[in-house]
Amino acid sequence: MEIDIKNISDIDINISDIDINNLDDSLLKHVGSKLEDSEHLYTKPYSYWNTVVKKAFTNPIFLVCSFLIIIFVILSASIAIGLPAIPGDVPVGTPANEPPSLEHWFGTGANSEDMWNKLWIGSRTTLIFAMIIFAIQVVVGLLIGAIWGYYSRLDVVFIEIVRFISIIPSLILLIVVIFLFSKGQRPSTGVVIFAVSITSWIGLASIIRIQIMLTKNAEYNIASKVLGSRGPKIIKNNILPKILPIIIQTCAFAIPEAIAIDSSLAYLGFGFVKTQDQASLGSILNDVFAETAWQSLPHLLIIPMGFVGGLSLAFYLMGKVLADSLDPKNHR
Repeated sequence: MEIDIKNISDIDINISDIDINNLDDSLLKHVGSKLEDSEHLYTKPYSYWNTVVKKAFTNPIFLVCSFLIIIFVILSASIAIGLPAIPGDVPVGTPANEPPSLEHWFGTGANSEDMWNKLWIGSRTTLIFAMIIFAIQVVVGLLIGAIWGYYSRLDVVFIEIVRFISIIPSLILLIVVIFLFSKGQRPSTGVVIFAVSITSWIGLASIIRIQIMLTKNAEYNIASKVLGSRGPKIIKNNILPKILPIIIQTCAFAIPEAIAIDSSLAYLGFGFVKTQDQASLGSILNDVFAETAWQSLPHLLIIPMGFVGGLSLAFYLMGKVLADSLDPKNHR
């Protein structure tokens, strides 16, 4: 029942003076029973992935970083295709270590090569290397971390494996593996990727293991076990979505770390760039530090460092915002 009152401000009602049994029927309107409405919870419509997309694409940092990364990838994939990093037919008289100009936007290098082309060739090589390392780290780290954390009987086995691999400093292990498989020659890209992949999964796998151990005994997971759900299904549907923000935030460091590894190996002489036709951001930085020209011409150092630092920062900030958007606690 509802009272039909046109202007409630003009009525002064004292509840104690109202006789419920003698109400005027003209003031009441029969609307009937609404059992379905009484059992319905009225909340704002919620969709997890719609909320994730909305929070990410309304964040200016995410938009700017995504735009810069897309532009960087497009330029890396389209500039200086098929050209060598250091051409063998540089015109006679082309000055070396020339400052930026209209003809050479980033100047020229120690071999009179156009640094504009060389940096984009190096960026393309480094991006491919970083993405392969990133993919291996995520796939292997997720798989081993999920098995390690959910099946407690295998905990001791994985702990001993990680302890055996981690007992040697990662850089030394990396150099030893590269030296053994390359037989004293400059290593191939595949050898470097294999050497890096030996230890790259450990950090992510350890984080996933801890998070799964913290959540696998939650009530909804126990209920899934009682209903007959198997371990892989519980991990996929119940556990991984809950720890997805932590995984994304950890992976945000994967590409910057791959770029740092490329730079370190090139500096130590174990880079995978074999000929002058090839280049990577690490080899370019190594060539700059091999001479002293950058002290009088700082653009030789600033521009490659800007590429490395800017790309690493953009990937990190984009990953951090995406991780925050994936966290359900930030949705309400």
